[in-house]
Amino acid sequence: MVCEKSGAAVQVGKQLAARIDIVMKVRSDVMERIDFKQIQWVRGGKCEAPYMRKEFTVKQFQKAEIAICGLGLFQLFINGKRVSDDVLVPAWSDYEDRGRPRLLWPINDTFTHRIYYVRYDITSYLAEGKNAIGIVLGNGMYNQRVKTLEGDLWYNYPKLMFAIAVGSGADTEYITSDQSIKWRQSHIIENNIYIGEVHDFTQKLLDFSLPGFDDTGWERVDLAETPNGEFNEQRCPTDKRIRSLKPVLLQTRSDSKIYDCGENTVGWAKLKYTGPDGGRVKVVYAEELESDGSLSFATTGGEEQIQQDQFINVPAGSICEPEFTWHGYRYFQVYGEAEPEECVIVHTDLPVTSTFSSDSDVLNWLYQATVNTFLCNVHLGVPSDCPHRERLGYTGDGQLFCDTGMLLADSRLLYEKWIQDIADGQDPDTGHVQHTAPFAGGGGGPGGWGCAIVEVPYQYYRHYGDKSILEKYYPNMLKYIDYLELRSENGLVVAEEPGGWCLGDWCTPDPIAIPEPFINTYFYVKSMEQIRYISEVLDKPFPFEKRLEMVKQALIDHYYDPDENSFCGSIQGADVFALDLGLGNQELLEKVAQKYSEAECFDTGIFGTDVLIKVLFENGYAQTAFDLLTSEKYPSFGHIKNQGATTLWEYWDGRKSHNHPMFGACTKYLFYGLLGIKQKPNSTGFKDVIIAPVLVKGLEKVSGAITAAAGKIAVGYGIEDGRVEFTLEIGSDIRAEFRFKDKTFPVKPGVNTFDFELSS
Repeated sequence: MVCEKSGAAVQVGKQLAARIDIVMKVRSDVMERIDFKQIQWVRGGKCEAPYMRKEFTVKQFQKAEIAICGLGLFQLFINGKRVSDDVLVPAWSDYEDRGRPRLLWPINDTFTHRIYYVRYDITSYLAEGKNAIGIVLGNGMYNQRVKTLEGDLWYNYPKLMFAIAVGSGADTEYITSDQSIKWRQSHIIENNIYIGEVHDFTQKLLDFSLPGFDDTGWERVDLAETPNGEFNEQRCPTDKRIRSLKPVLLQTRSDSKIYDCGENTVGWAKLKYTGPDGGRVKVVYAEELESDGSLSFATTGGEEQIQQDQFINVPAGSICEPEFTWHGYRYFQVYGEAEPEECVIVHTDLPVTSTFSSDSDVLNWLYQATVNTFLCNVHLGVPSDCPHRERLGYTGDGQLFCDTGMLLADSRLLYEKWIQDIADGQDPDTGHVQHTAPFAGGGGGPGGWGCAIVEVPYQYYRHYGDKSILEKYYPNMLKYIDYLELRSENGLVVAEEPGGWCLGDWCTPDPIAIPEPFINTYFYVKSMEQIRYISEVLDKPFPFEKRLEMVKQALIDHYYDPDENSFCGSIQGADVFALDLGLGNQELLEKVAQKYSEAECFDTGIFGTDVLIKVLFENGYAQTAFDLLTSEKYPSFGHIKNQGATTLWEYWDGRKSHNHPMFGACTKYLFYGLLGIKQKPNSTGFKDVIIAPVLVKGLEKVSGAITAAAGKIAVGYGIEDGRVEFTLEIGSDIRAEFRFKDKTFPVKPGVNTFDFELSS
């Protein structure tokens, strides 16, 4: 869309801790003096991607910083240089009131709005005398009108705010956004975060951020409305170009070429145009191929949501790549005279702080596929469900995976931000929690989704030991428990908002048969149990003791059959949900273990799969858990692996997205179950641990490591000639004990080895 003028106004543990301290520490106080609500926001008419520029003069200076926010996304240049290697900034949030009904179904929630600005040291970019700042804005999630999930979720056209602080001794000069800024259409004439971009190279300016640039004919910006929310500096990691892949040519067609980048990933193909001046290039992306080798769009949104970028009037030798989106894909098709130099992988910069390897190909695949899928689904400071079709921070998927996400990668600041997103979408009157955070539509249910307001802070505290996160969100937790009570009948959670979704488990291999109230009440109980623990940590009275026992009894009264000794007829893992709450008996546990030992595959959805593996490992059925995790019988992870997948699928049969992290939640039990790394009950940050690995048939070598808040924990064992040797590496700040064959052994910091003879 061409713009129109509007006129409207690691010693990894210590390295991890140091990294967080650097982000958290107070730098100079010059930015803290600024009232960001007093700085003018400006807009380039109804332009989707304007160039903006402003010249200014500075005298002698010692330090310069900028605080900047461009909504939806921005790129910053000063004196002809790109500032920072960040891409796709700032972080996504519920920016401001949209001023219109949000949904197709009735909802009256009041949101807390929040703007994240980014702060850069720009001392080395400025010079004494004349300087210029240049910004390119993009739509991001702010001006997103193409993909609509549940009604009008649009905010407005892109806008900008910045403040530059230039310091010399005790004096500080401020340069801020105002109506002296000028704008014009950039080379990005269309950009949508779901669909892609169109670039016109005749509009591309390389020197617009240089002082003295001739901006004759540029328009003065319009004043834009100041967002009516809170302003926060972005602390969570930004998106970056992480690594690259070399694509392989699969097929040459009369009008195009099709390539495989070797794995399902996110980002884009970086193309070099090889034709004469004035050419045209189009690149189209997909996860899968049809039987004839053409691109299949079935898993990425269908024919109505094809991810593609177009480049027109391209000069010879130019590089073609998008700037304000990413694509979820493995295969891509190039039309025009262009060759791919590389596939650039782009996502939030989360260092992987875990390792895992074994002599099981399926377990190795499960670990790596889970890591890949998690990273592919983190953008703009939000853990999402998929990187193409929806790209939303579903609270169901997110709460299910958060423990695993915190375990596998340095994701503390990511989840700190996302917890705030969840709370910002909670209705302060009713306590309702949205299905996505930041809110952008999408379906879900009251327990498996909304209980994220309890689960994610709880897991955050267990991983990082930060009690302030519990103190901050404790009232939100209590509010949501009362919300569930008001949506209950006879002790069971049976409803959510009128006319809305009310899911239970999701993505079962057969049509969902396990009752929604059973699942939602399971989460109701789990959240109350977690709040009981949190209340003890905060030295507060637990307010739900009687209710907790009443709701547990309601599950028994409604769903337990004493004659069959089963819950819900044992459908789709129902018994393991009950067992995880301490309901049922030893006979039922044995019955469950026998069922899945004989089945050698899953019948469970996203929640049931995780709970099933948990219950088996925690109750002495590690062999059954291992056999399920390594099975190649459909439905199983081995089956997905054997289809050539490099990331996890949304459904066991692969009929939709092939890049969904939710089933990977159970990957944490490679560490908690198989390697036996367990926190003691009242420990946080893995400061006090018990290491109790389990031996299973079919596995002779395994090793894995995590880097927790307290430091590194590595565990491995090898079986040979009737003996097993364990190797443990423990960080200096961790207290650990090793358990094997009902015996406990002390563990010192550093490397420890234990050798045992195995009985026949």
